[in-house]
Order: sequence, then structure tokens, then C-alpha cells
Amino acid sequence: MIVKDFRYARDLSVYLLMREKVRKEPLVRLNEKGLVSPDYTKPVCLFCSYDYENIVRKNVYQYLDALALAGFNIIFISSSDDISVSDLEKLSRCCVRIINRENKGYDFYGWKTGLEKYARYKDHAGLLLANDSVIGPLFSISDIVTTLENCDADVIGMTDSFQFHPHLQSYFLYCKKKVVLSEEFLRFFKEVDILEFKNVVIRKYEIGFSRLLRHRFRLAALYGLEPALARISFNQRPIRWIEPTLHLWKPLITEFKFPFIKKSILTRKGVSVKEVLPVLAETASRYNMDILDDLSLPYR
Repeated sequence: MIVKDFRYARDLSVYLLMREKVRKEPLVRLNEKGLVSPDYTKPVCLFCSYDYENIVRKNVYQYLDALALAGFNIIFISSSDDISVSDLEKLSRCCVRIINRENKGYDFYGWKTGLEKYARYKDHAGLLLANDSVIGPLFSISDIVTTLENCDADVIGMTDSFQFHPHLQSYFLYCKKKVVLSEEFLRFFKEVDILEFKNVVIRKYEIGFSRLLRHRFRLAALYGLEPALARISFNQRPIRWIEPTLHLWKPLITEFKFPFIKKSILTRKGVSVKEVLPVLAETASRYNMDILDDLSLPYR
């Protein structure tokens, strides 16, 4: 923890010294309407995506289709260098709007761009912040909107983390309408700046989002860390701090039917697709792992 705190202080100091050089807003290369007409009775999803080969992967389309079937209007925000004509045509069929922006500021600045370029997000029934850092859904999420709206919390994530400070993880964050219209939400995104160090982004924005909003609103995770740990024997728990989607991916899927697996599990942590397959078979998941043949580094 001391080392992590030192790295955070170092990265923040470097950022502050370079602030004037990186402060320029990312260029928005494309801001185009899709073929889907907005339905303001539905929640809107701001979906951030990045691919170093400038393609939209099969697993991303599967996730987008599941979100659309679940009842979300989708704003697709790409920070890849380009979007091909064929991908643009496919995205148009499932999205309200497609945005391509310069790759600066990570997802929080991407969501900020989406809020700025699609001002009518306020008219929708709710708002989901999501990205392509996860694979799934491994199980049906057709009733996810009802689940989220029926939850007695105001801001709902899939998972939470106790690293540094208790917070909701930002790969899936649902905000009910009263949160979206709140002064706190508007102020938070107004103050989002271009930060080029991931550790600083996590501390300042992922954790900061929860810390700010919990003063007024109730926050909850659908797959909370404490219930997950309660299902695991003490000697199987990680020694240090716990990243639920990393350290607990197997019990989350087998015990709770958690609908996602982090891409980084496969691309950076040495877990093979062959290791995932029996876990999915055990839970009767119908997710087709064959579409991950093109999964390769570098990824989120």
C-alpha cells in the first residue's frame, strides 16, 4: 500500500507538472447519428471502446446487442484511431449515436465527451456508464433494467472494491435519473480533466465518483465483495487487497452467475480460454467463447 501511495503521488505530481501540455481537449473526429431513434422512456448507455487495431471485436458487438435487447439506447464512444466503414454500418444498426474521439483521458473523459455530444441524455429514464473491458454477458441480462430500477440504491455497479477506499468499479455504473440531474453529477463530469496515468484516474475519478455521490445518494453493487467473500473459505482468500473481478472471478461466476469476466484475466493474468470453459459449462452458460479467437494484446 505504501508503494502504491508513493506511485500515486509520483504520477499525480508528474501530471500537475505536465498539466498545461496535456490539457488540450481530445479531438472529436466523428459525431454521427445511428439508425436507432432515441426512446426517452428507456435508459441510455454511454459505451466506451478502444481497439489498437481499429476494429470492433465480435465480443463487443455481442455485448452491445445484449444491452440493446435489455432496453438501452446506446451511444458508442470509440477512442480508436479510426472506425471502418463496415463497422460504422454495423454500429449504426444498434446505436443512437457513434462518436470517435482522440485517445486521451481514458474512459471518464470518453463519458464526458458522450455527455457533451449527446445533451439529451438527461431526458432518458436513466444512464449507464459502460465499457468493453469485460467479456459477456455470460448469462442473460434481459431483465437488468428492471433489476437496476428496482434496487433501492441510486447508483448501482456490478461489483465494488475496498482498494484505497470503498467504491463501485467503473466498468458498469448505472445512475438513476435523479442522480443524472443532480448538481453533484454535473459538477463531477464538468471537472473531469485529461489524466494520462491510469493509477491517477482510478484514484481521482473511479474512487472519486463514489466518494462524491455517496454524500447524497445510496450506492450499491449487485455482486458485492462481502457476499462473495462469505462464500469462500478463509484459506482461499487473497492475502492482500482483493480485486473481485480478478481474484474472485471463478466463484463470482459459479456461485452468483456473475455475467462478466474481465478481458485482462485472459490478456494479462495468464488465464486461458480453456480454463474458463469448464467454469462456464458448470453454470450452463451459453456464451460462445469461440468469438474470442481474435482476443490479443494489447487490451485494457
